[in-house]
Amino acid sequence: MQLEVGRSSGPEWAQWIERFEGNIYHSLEWAEICRSEHVVPVFFRGLDEEGRCVGIALGIERRSSRPVIGHFSRRLDFETFPAVQGNDAQLASRMISLLVEFAKTEGYRGLTIQSHYAGMTVADLDCLGLMVVPRVECIVDLTRSEEERWKQLSTHHQRKIKKAGRHGLVLEEVCTIEAMLELRRLQIGSRDRRTARGEHFGLQDEAYYEQMGRRYFERNLGRLFIIRHEGHAISAAFVSMYSGRALYVLGGSEPKGFELDAPALLFWKVFSRCVELGCREFNLGGVPAAAADSESLAHGLYRFKSGFGGRQVQRVTGTLENLHPSFNALARNMKDLWLPMATRG
Repeated sequence: MQLEVGRSSGPEWAQWIERFEGNIYHSLEWAEICRSEHVVPVFFRGLDEEGRCVGIALGIERRSSRPVIGHFSRRLDFETFPAVQGNDAQLASRMISLLVEFAKTEGYRGLTIQSHYAGMTVADLDCLGLMVVPRVECIVDLTRSEEERWKQLSTHHQRKIKKAGRHGLVLEEVCTIEAMLELRRLQIGSRDRRTARGEHFGLQDEAYYEQMGRRYFERNLGRLFIIRHEGHAISAAFVSMYSGRALYVLGGSEPKGFELDAPALLFWKVFSRCVELGCREFNLGGVPAAAADSESLAHGLYRFKSGFGGRQVQRVTGTLENLHPSFNALARNMKDLWLPMATRG
């Protein structure tokens, strides 16, 4: 296999996504959602000996906005494995090895390869030099009836949903920038709780939420669901939708939401709405595989997601950092030089 790399997708990209059973993280829509002045999509095609495309991957190149330093601080991120012919794990592994070599030779400082919705399991990422962190994704089958989905719930979740239903909570589906900022407010509360438990929880600025909402909403790829109590937002979930698959992207709840068991009711209601919108499955997102251990800081999140009774799928995240240590030292020196100049301006 050889790798063909471009800054544009070419006219057949959509056909390849369909042929190789790709997902939202291979799509042109996702590429445009990510694109900005310092973030650029990179399109990869794996070609066989006869020059036929047998796999595709979509990488996102990110660089610093600082002058000069940006050239030395590029990293390349993939949200999912390559989509390849026949979902062949060996073919995917070969293409990933070429992506790693590309990142090294092209001067990227870091590389991340995640496996959201990957059509296969690639077991030898560590052999490629990647640091591998196992994850678990919980996926609810929406083709089952509501009665069947209810029976799959843990008794704990059933009790919470029944209790929440007695509080007059209202589900609202919105696609506005103002609502995205409400989501951010709820996430601040989630961050504070998790930080108090010793967990890390990153939070972007308001501009990120505004841009994210606008780009998803314009392409009809995302919806925001909010549970309100007496008109006040107490729990919310941002969900992406593509080709019959729904994926939980972001969410948050304030203390009142937990008091009224709003998060459980929120997802239960969202499942039904996603069925109406033509989704076949709902991916609650991943948690570290170690979260299954009751001693883990993330065990509560694991219990919440697994309590909806979906199948648990093993995934991995592979990272490779400090690909060019000499570049790292140069970037630090340039940063030290640039900061005093910036403060004088």
